[in-house]
Amino acid sequence: MKGLKGISIEQFVEALGSTEPVPGGGTTAALTGALAAALVQKVAALAQKRGREVGESVTRAAEFVRKFLELAEADAEAYAQVVAAQKKAGEELEKALVHAVGVPLETAQKALALMDLAERLLTVCPKALRSDLACAARLAWAACTSALYTVDVNAHALRDQKFRAELGKARTELADLAEEKAAFILAPLEEELSLWLGERDSNPH
Repeated sequence: MKGLKGISIEQFVEALGSTEPVPGGGTTAALTGALAAALVQKVAALAQKRGREVGESVTRAAEFVRKFLELAEADAEAYAQVVAAQKKAGEELEKALVHAVGVPLETAQKALALMDLAERLLTVCPKALRSDLACAARLAWAACTSALYTVDVNAHALRDQKFRAELGKARTELADLAEEKAAFILAPLEEELSLWLGERDSNPH
């Protein structure tokens, strides 16, 4: 697959399920981030339409969508470079691997930043859109953790121990922050969304 622009969802899924090295998990993580950002954009736009104060949330969410789509393309290109460099090894492979961990790391960072934006919409989110905001938070979290898995798989072959240590620290911090942020956003949303189920017996017999 040469690129994502202009292809259908069906074509992308077909390419994803093929034996070709790209697209893979990193590209999918970034596209998941784009979907999450689009849902945040929807929530912000409809909240604004209903007279709620959302500041620049609509514009920022749209920027996130564009950035995640760029990262999806960049991730596929980065791993394609790794595959090509594996035939030569040495410094060229190390350089390709550094780039291949940098792109998904940025995806994870952007996903965490998107969750910050989603959090700001909690108090202005229309009731009918609570599920959309909850989905956005879950997808942003998934984008973050999935991108970090791509960091992991490429980091194994890195030789620079100092860089590996710094990368590992950043990776662990991002994972912890994303889990904490997602839990904070989802707690009130899931509580409201589950009200229709009524009280559930915590000790059924």
